[in-house]
Amino acid sequence: PVELYTGRINLNRPERAKETDIIIFTKENFDTYPNLMATDLSFKKQVQISDAAPQQNQFLWGTAELISWRSLDGIVLEGTLHKPANFDPNKKYPMIVNFYEKSSQELLNYHMPENHRSTVDYHYYTSNGYVIFNPDVHYKEGYPGESAFNCVMPGVNAVVALGFIDEKRIGAQGHSWGGYQVAYLATRTDMFAAIESG
Repeated sequence: PVELYTGRINLNRPERAKETDIIIFTKENFDTYPNLMATDLSFKKQVQISDAAPQQNQFLWGTAELISWRSLDGIVLEGTLHKPANFDPNKKYPMIVNFYEKSSQELLNYHMPENHRSTVDYHYYTSNGYVIFNPDVHYKEGYPGESAFNCVMPGVNAVVALGFIDEKRIGAQGHSWGGYQVAYLATRTDMFAAIESG
């Protein structure tokens, strides 16, 4: 195999034109909308051929990164940490913990701002000075609540240890399966200023 193109991006499957060597594809990450791109088989020169989200330039967007910690069971876990635009590590930010099974694989996915019934809108909160933490949960069969506690709480503590979270303003949100688990967390810890279980 020959590496043609790489980056901190999520690429879709390229599609080749029927009678020429032109390829179209999209690339995305947290702050890059998956516009259509065109290139040839070398991938050396890429041309953007759509501009489907020009309104993004009018908003403070924020950033997304991957973090790692160890669960209470000793399992190495990952999660995504979404920070406000113009993030200042010397400030203290409120944080929302939002989870549903595993989300670290979505680090490089673009999220269009939207009202949603089952999750938080990342951009609404990051543009208003919040950090959003999405921890992965490794489940032990028969113990979903305890599994969530064992994975989420050390992850929250790992983020707090970074020094930029206001410990008195941490909330948690979950919907459906995640809603059950945040309700369970409410019975085990008083770390959260508010919990929303949908």
